[in-house]
Amino acid sequence: MKNRFIYIICLPALLCCFSANAQKVLQIERYGRAKTTKIHLGEEITYRLKGEAAWHTRAMEDINVEQGLVVAPDRYIKIAEIEALRYNRTWPRAVGKQMFWLGAGWSLYGVIGNLADGDPDTNYRWGDAAVTGTAWGLSLLLPKVFKYKKIKLGERRRLRAVDINFSPLN
Repeated sequence: MKNRFIYIICLPALLCCFSANAQKVLQIERYGRAKTTKIHLGEEITYRLKGEAAWHTRAMEDINVEQGLVVAPDRYIKIAEIEALRYNRTWPRAVGKQMFWLGAGWSLYGVIGNLADGDPDTNYRWGDAAVTGTAWGLSLLLPKVFKYKKIKLGERRRLRAVDINFSPLN
């Protein structure tokens, strides 16, 4: 009983003395939605500045919340000057691989079925070749067409720097 009392008194006192690490993030907010997308320190961001056509990719080393700056290894980026963000999508590459193997499997089973059934009326048809060609064409086209997801910042979306500090003494 005495030990529990000591733990109940001492534990909150110790927790108040030590601060937890702060967390700085960039947050993509959508108007009317509570759900946000967070970009943490150390992650690479691909962005386009206002008035430029080129995309830049930099790793975030730090975020200066007061001045609204993202610190990259070779430059400071004003958050207000970022016009759009771009992310690599992973699903087109995975679907492209599956489409390739669909075409290969279709042809392989078509040829094996033709050779194994012993029926001279069945053969590998142009329709089988068309399915294979279409699947292989889509497997090459999908990753190129749907490679990036672009997020335009403006009236519906905004980028905000957030500093989450858990220090009780601040």
